Amino acid sequence: MTNMTMQMAMELLGLNPSDDKETIREQIELLLFDFKKEILSKYMVPTLLRKKQEPLNTLIHAESLAAPLSLEEACEEKPKEWNSLPANRIEFLENYEQHLSELKLQLTQTNSFAALKPIMNALILAQEYYMALFKMLFNEYAEALPEEVNSREMIDTGKLLQALKSGPIDNKIAWAIERELTRIDRISRLTV
Repeated sequence: MTNMTMQMAMELLGLNPSDDKETIREQIELLLFDFKKEILSKYMVPTLLRKKQEPLNTLIHAESLAAPLSLEEACEEKPKEWNSLPANRIEFLENYEQHLSELKLQLTQTNSFAALKPIMNALILAQEYYMALFKMLFNEYAEALPEEVNSREMIDTGKLLQALKSGPIDNKIAWAIERELTRIDRISRLTV
């Protein structure tokens, strides 16, 4: 929406032209909080996050018109890329957990839609990388039946990590791995 006017931006953000800077900032923070919450509920499915990119771009544009950020506010730490190749499953899950925690922390600390965009992109890339590595590192497991798997029910990577550290994989964990492989396969076939 490149031809957005100030009035269109204010309407999109649920604001009135008479609103003062404090009211504008509070409303943007409220909308930002809701957007962050939605990202956190969908982070495990990259396709769902991709669908949020265009609305995010529109909100960034509206925010830039209604409440331009100062240079200090706009300069936030960019998310690190996760592209290390782990030596084993334990290192893979530890790296994933650490990277995801860092991204979630950055997400909660953002104060603008513009600062949210690189974090959302980093979450998409992290999940795609996680899925590729998971399939590669757990390739000896068979996939579960597709109807038994919900694409939004990701494996508890913390429990899997703990199980890998404590010894042989039991049937319950093996079943969870098989379900995760099927979930990844299902997600990989989704298109925007």
